Amino acid sequence: MSGLIGIAVLAVIGYALTAARFSNDRDPDPPARTPGDTLPALPSNATPTVDESATGVAVYNRACVACHRTGVANAPKLGDRTVWEPRMAQGIDRLLATSIAGTGAMPPRGTCADCSDQDLKAAIEYMLIQVGYEPPASPGTDDVP
Repeated sequence: MSGLIGIAVLAVIGYALTAARFSNDRDPDPPARTPGDTLPALPSNATPTVDESATGVAVYNRACVACHRTGVANAPKLGDRTVWEPRMAQGIDRLLATSIAGTGAMPPRGTCADCSDQDLKAAIEYMLIQVGYEPPASPGTDDVP
């Protein structure tokens, strides 16, 4: 019985990954954004600038968007403050450990087996920023003249 459930979960994840990969190509006129909307996902051919936040966006768009955009298999949706707040309260280190180990239908490292821990952390921070998380300042970035 558990084998059938596992197959069903994998089928749903496969469907979500396929749907997410092709959904950007089919909507030439996306709806207008209003204040409070979450940031849209970058198309897979986008080349973000290389900084901490862009790394998080790139990893999210490459490996996290399929589940976290739609909430497939109970993945917390990007921008849904209600489901992210309890996770945010656990702290970034706990969320990173959970994403490395996997949880529920999410396999270890999500769908980014080749991501470094720092890549995963950047993607988590990107998702948390969408619900109001403010990452700590990086060492050496104080505004001292």
